[in-house]
Amino acid sequence: MGTNKQELHDLADGLIIEDPKSIDGCIQFIESNSEGIWHGRARSMMCRRFKHIELSRADADRLLVAILGRFESGRFAEQFRDMLRLALVLDENATNAVARKLSADSRDYVRTQADWILEHHSPEKEAEQDAAGQPATRSESK
Repeated sequence: MGTNKQELHDLADGLIIEDPKSIDGCIQFIESNSEGIWHGRARSMMCRRFKHIELSRADADRLLVAILGRFESGRFAEQFRDMLRLALVLDENATNAVARKLSADSRDYVRTQADWILEHHSPEKEAEQDAAGQPATRSESK
């Protein structure tokens, strides 16, 4: 698997045509803890594209474990919300459960992301909006 910007872009482009090798390569890259130039942006692009692919349960679970693990560890970059949006698509309940737990985390940047999920994507918030006749913010996650 390549690690320079062009190789990562090419790998992510394979998701557009749902190439099985690209799907697996992108999942492996998202699972990895690599830190390099453009790695956060590449993960973000891949996650945005994964939202439009019908994944197997095993692939979806691999992505969810990687994203929520990164969330809990605090090892993420400024592009992380795209990963969280994918996690919400893959398993909204599990993502909200982790966000509830992390909303009391000692790290400000982790709490900020947890609070964002709870403010915009929690079932409780959606119920409040429905009761108030406000449009739901779910469109933000797709």
